[in-house]
Amino acid sequence: MHKAAVGKQVTETASADAEEPIAHRRLAGELPQSNEPSLAERYDWLEAMINHVPDYIYAKDLEGRFLFANRAIVLNNGLERVEDMVGQTEYDIHPSAAAEAIDAIERRVMESGEPHLGFEERRLRGEGWLMMSRVPLRDKTGKVIGVVGASRDISARKRGESLMKAQAQLLKAVAKGIRLDPFLSDVTDLLEEVIPGMAAAILLHDEGNQELYIAAASPSARAASILPADVLDNPTSWRRLAISSGDGGQHGILAVQVSFSYEASVWEFLTGVAQTIGIAIDRHYDAERIIFLAEHDALTGLPNRTLLDRKLDDMLRRAGKTSRKVAVVFLDIDNFKLVNDSLGHAAGDELLKIVARRISQEIGHGNMISRIGGDEFILALEQTEEDFVSWLARIREAVARPLTLAGMDLQLTCSIGMACFAAHGNTATELFANADMAMYRAKENGRNSIQVFDPAMAEKARQKLGRSEELRRAVERDEFVLHFQPQKDMTSGEIIGVEALVRWNHPTDGLVFPGDFIPLAEESGLIVPIGEIVLRKACGQAKKWQEQGLPPVKIGVNMSARQFQEHGMTRQVAAALAESGLEPQWLEIEVTESLLMRDVQGAIMKMHELNALGVSLAIDDFGTGYSSLSTLKRFPLSRLKIDRSFIADIPDDADDMAITSAIVSLARSLELDVIAEGVETEEQARFLSGAGCHAIQGYLFSRPVPAEEITRIMRGRS
Repeated sequence: MHKAAVGKQVTETASADAEEPIAHRRLAGELPQSNEPSLAERYDWLEAMINHVPDYIYAKDLEGRFLFANRAIVLNNGLERVEDMVGQTEYDIHPSAAAEAIDAIERRVMESGEPHLGFEERRLRGEGWLMMSRVPLRDKTGKVIGVVGASRDISARKRGESLMKAQAQLLKAVAKGIRLDPFLSDVTDLLEEVIPGMAAAILLHDEGNQELYIAAASPSARAASILPADVLDNPTSWRRLAISSGDGGQHGILAVQVSFSYEASVWEFLTGVAQTIGIAIDRHYDAERIIFLAEHDALTGLPNRTLLDRKLDDMLRRAGKTSRKVAVVFLDIDNFKLVNDSLGHAAGDELLKIVARRISQEIGHGNMISRIGGDEFILALEQTEEDFVSWLARIREAVARPLTLAGMDLQLTCSIGMACFAAHGNTATELFANADMAMYRAKENGRNSIQVFDPAMAEKARQKLGRSEELRRAVERDEFVLHFQPQKDMTSGEIIGVEALVRWNHPTDGLVFPGDFIPLAEESGLIVPIGEIVLRKACGQAKKWQEQGLPPVKIGVNMSARQFQEHGMTRQVAAALAESGLEPQWLEIEVTESLLMRDVQGAIMKMHELNALGVSLAIDDFGTGYSSLSTLKRFPLSRLKIDRSFIADIPDDADDMAITSAIVSLARSLELDVIAEGVETEEQARFLSGAGCHAIQGYLFSRPVPAEEITRIMRGRS
């Protein structure tokens, strides 16, 4: 009954006029219009709409036979007309397993009278998924007479979900950290799994020659025995997506075999996969780089101290068992700072890489070279037939080979210190310390030399450390006193100034002269607080002499390079003047010529700052530095002091006499005062007076003496 009624309405085509739905003919003007559409017209509209809906719609009777089906489901089942389905069951159309599943669901709906909505199931024909809904089919009385089914093709959505899940899976793996080779294989396998019919291969550039090689391929691609050339030369069957690197370059390509046309979302997914592969490769290289940098120097690629310590421990253990010798060597490039300062840090870095390569070529396999910072290298060498000193001489020669850097021809030298296991130490710590001491002894001996550790060095180092600690306590306890050497005008016979000279009043050693502790103070940085102490004491003593009624004279205070370069140097001078009450015009700061030439612009700026305070400036030891006349003119100076080395051999050395006369003449031309240091004989004084230098300082007039003695001298008492 149902079959006949519905079938007749769906398929009736008895007359030519009936071939086209009545509703369509009326709309076209072929039939007269009426106020209300007929039942046939309503059915035509309904049929047209249902057949144009892409969803699958059908109805079945209680026996599971199709009563109705729209065009979409007819075509999906491989049929041509609705009549071909009407009266058929699922068992007639589909395999029994699939039919049983569908029949079971529909049977529950008809028996329970409850709808079954939003159920996902695989498509019975073709690939993909359907979203199925079934509701009971009832007659006018409400009795269930069958089932109505509607389903929508959700294959694209399910595929999108699958692709998103796959993408998330890859990103999660990358975020957690991966081993590259297994990851790439997993990617190609995953692509073949989530995109049916696809073969995929990942081709990466070889780091050495940038040629492509297959890093991973899916089973289908492997079965095809693909080669890079197949992918590159066959764009019709292979689609290539760039695998980009984080620096804007390209690691390689993701190649997928195109057997049919994929929708846009698939290509978007594949593009994202290629990007994810690029991120994974970047992370892999970054991780390798981090591991490498943990034990290697970033500039030269040499092992760092961490790796050196581990390898050296192994070498010492082997040496302990076999009685083989191991040498630990410290190597330092001489005057490396000069290269950095003159040619720039980029040139300095290039120089370090060149030196690292040269040393590496000389030490051979099984030995170690490490850069531990700056221009210092540590070598760990195992015994060979060649003795260690000869080996190191060969390394020194390699370092000294001429080179061109930043357009300048250079020839380097290096200082080398060596300590041997077990003669000079049994542990890495002992060997490091002793090799370091030997290297510094090589520098003290004039550089460009090889020094083997001697136990006497350790004793000297211990003494130096103890002296340094004593010096530190001396600063805390204020154990420094000043002696003063007067400066005399030979024309008037008057004292025109004094130079303050520091002495260390050691608790047990007595009075220690500057030459015995100032170099250590410079090295340890204690020269800054010591210099400040001297400055304060000198200003205070000069003010005290004035308060005692003595004629005011300038007091000269030497300033070390380290103190002069201090950021707060000018404030220190101002504070010393303010604390003592001394007027600035009576203070003269003495700096060496070599100090000023280290940083001419910086020196000029600081000298102007001191001039602004009202303090005068003198160049101490003039003639021993390297300033040119044009540079000297830029310094805001008040006086030149001729170095004692030019005075000592007068009148026996004609060259010294000529140089001294020239300095006096230069001072006059620059309108500077001039004074000679180290004057010890009447002959020297007469020559200086004849040359136009009337101010002298030296043993001829007075040695450096305590403040009380200066008081007596200035008052004319002996």
